[in-house]
Amino acid sequence: MFMTPFSAVAAMLMSSVSSTPLMVNSGTTAVTIEAAAVTEIAQDTSTEMTVETTEPAPIAEATVALETEAAPVTIAANAVAFSDLSDDEVFDRAAEALEGMKTLKARFLQVSPSGSVYEGDVSIRRPGQLRFDYDDPSPQLIVATNGLVYVHDADLETTDSYPVSETPLKFLLSKSLDREAAELVDVMRSEDRVSLIIAATDSEMEGELALAFTAPDMELIGWGVREPNNAVTTVELSEVEIGAKLNNRLFRAPDAGGTFLRD
Repeated sequence: MFMTPFSAVAAMLMSSVSSTPLMVNSGTTAVTIEAAAVTEIAQDTSTEMTVETTEPAPIAEATVALETEAAPVTIAANAVAFSDLSDDEVFDRAAEALEGMKTLKARFLQVSPSGSVYEGDVSIRRPGQLRFDYDDPSPQLIVATNGLVYVHDADLETTDSYPVSETPLKFLLSKSLDREAAELVDVMRSEDRVSLIIAATDSEMEGELALAFTAPDMELIGWGVREPNNAVTTVELSEVEIGAKLNNRLFRAPDAGGTFLRD
């Protein structure tokens, strides 16, 4: 499968977090990633390693063996999640999982297009409502409600807003996720993760959204947003709580004072 820069970000979201940092360069954007998929293998230089594969390599069984008495290790292609399902069927699983997720509370780790890292608390009440509370020293608060996304800056005392329908987050917050509104661009699978890249079928929204889930239970664990200028923002979730009761005040629009952004 051809891996575009955003596909690499989507694949990263499927990885279990470890202490190993990995730099992924998406265009001109450098993003620091901590991925368990990176493994350092140290061995004596006198030991040779041979890799035997059959074609085509991406879907074949691979046998990797050291030239010792140890038995070869066989990795089966069907070890990945949902290997028996088509991409469209995985999309249906993701749509069903989102539609069944009425509320979510979690900690988040956000990597911005500049590479800056932010942490905080996120609350989602579907359909239509989301809140990002950023940890200090970030002055920002983001609230989505009533069809608008509000970005409040406490230091500048401003609040800017723009329609949710013009952003890829509309897929995350919409009442239903269907193929009339969403084009499935790609599906990536690992042993216990699955990630989908989705684009809009209309011209109102530009950019793409990558949604990452655990498998097979399809719990949302993060997402990535690619803007039309190829800027990428990723969000990893931890301490996820589904079905929590959320206070209405969380989704009040911040005080006005900024501009209404449409373009």
